[in-house]
Amino acid sequence: MPKKTFLRLRDEKQESIIRAAIHEFIENGFARAKIADIAQNAGVAKGSMYQYFEDKEELYVYCAEWGLETFMKKLDERVNIADMDVFEYFEDNVSKTEIINEEHEIILFLQNVTREPGLIVPSMKAMNNAANLYGKKLIQNSKKKGVVRTDIDDELLMDYFLAVAERFKMRWMDRYIDFTTEITEEQTRAMKSEMAQMLQLLKRGMGC
Repeated sequence: MPKKTFLRLRDEKQESIIRAAIHEFIENGFARAKIADIAQNAGVAKGSMYQYFEDKEELYVYCAEWGLETFMKKLDERVNIADMDVFEYFEDNVSKTEIINEEHEIILFLQNVTREPGLIVPSMKAMNNAANLYGKKLIQNSKKKGVVRTDIDDELLMDYFLAVAERFKMRWMDRYIDFTTEITEEQTRAMKSEMAQMLQLLKRGMGC
């Protein structure tokens, strides 16, 4: 968690710092990333970075949480997650593709989080905290609409849903996204076809 001095910054300044950090971590990996370069690219003094974060590890973990939150916020702006159920979330594959095309660095960083030894656990925990906020909304909406089973605990339903979402995200990363070009129409069609099949499996598992 960043220090209070960071949280007092304007949202635009916070974003500038985190995007500079994400870029540095992508370019050089965690071990070779330099706080000085992050500060320079963000337009702040190197010393200020240590007033914002305890160390480079804390900054890295926060980048993971911020990256996922940013993706979900951008998705919410397009489709209003507050009104969606879990199946509608998966059916909307156009909005996710648009965001992936817009935010290559964020998506690539989130993919690389699982490849940094020693940082996987804290980074994934931070990302799960962000994902849970949206997952709970989707499960609650689903129960209100009567589209998921009511005999299963909300937490179990959410864990199942998030596990499926995470697995498909990694499948898409490996198969269709190279981060050097936008996702093509052919790739989008392939993703949509896989999504339709997965939805049928998901509905049989948690649907009613």
